[in-house]
Amino acid sequence: MADVDARFLRGLFDEEGSLHAGGRTALYRLYGLEGLLYVGISVAPLTRVRTHLREQPWRSLVVGIRIDYPEDAEAAEREAVWSEHPKYNVIFNGVRPPPPPDRVARLRNELSLERRRLAEFEAAVPESTTHLRLIVRAIEAKQARIAGLLARLEEAEAGRREVPEQVRRVERRVFGSGPDGPQGAGSAQ
Repeated sequence: MADVDARFLRGLFDEEGSLHAGGRTALYRLYGLEGLLYVGISVAPLTRVRTHLREQPWRSLVVGIRIDYPEDAEAAEREAVWSEHPKYNVIFNGVRPPPPPDRVARLRNELSLERRRLAEFEAAVPESTTHLRLIVRAIEAKQARIAGLLARLEEAEAGRREVPEQVRRVERRVFGSGPDGPQGAGSAQ
């Protein structure tokens, strides 16, 4: 039986020993006898599944795997979790979370997600030289994305800080030298 399983698993890989479709991100589902256990995304889905099977307390419940390559894997993952309710997904599971209230909060959430995905890539163990090249490219792409998000976040936070200065200018015009200036706390001229 183990020989058949090994041949089956080898058949899932290309000649370089990796399961990748042009660097696209895969959406994978892990099934148990009672239904869907987990939904996730990865550029190296079998490596990620193997990690789940090594580390998760529910690993012994997994009896099936399904891997798809949707156009927008992140959106497909969110939608799959919200609509299919996998038992062990923590992120996105349950009631659809409201969007963050402002641009800075959204950028911080996105930055947190990208840093988590970068850590996943950095922890990946390459199966072949092709797989290593894909991991390195993914790490470089995530680092560039994180740098861009940091720049956008700094810009958004700077914009947020500019508002109080604008308010101070209006206060100076309305209250003279300010609400606590020489004419008293907010008294008009």
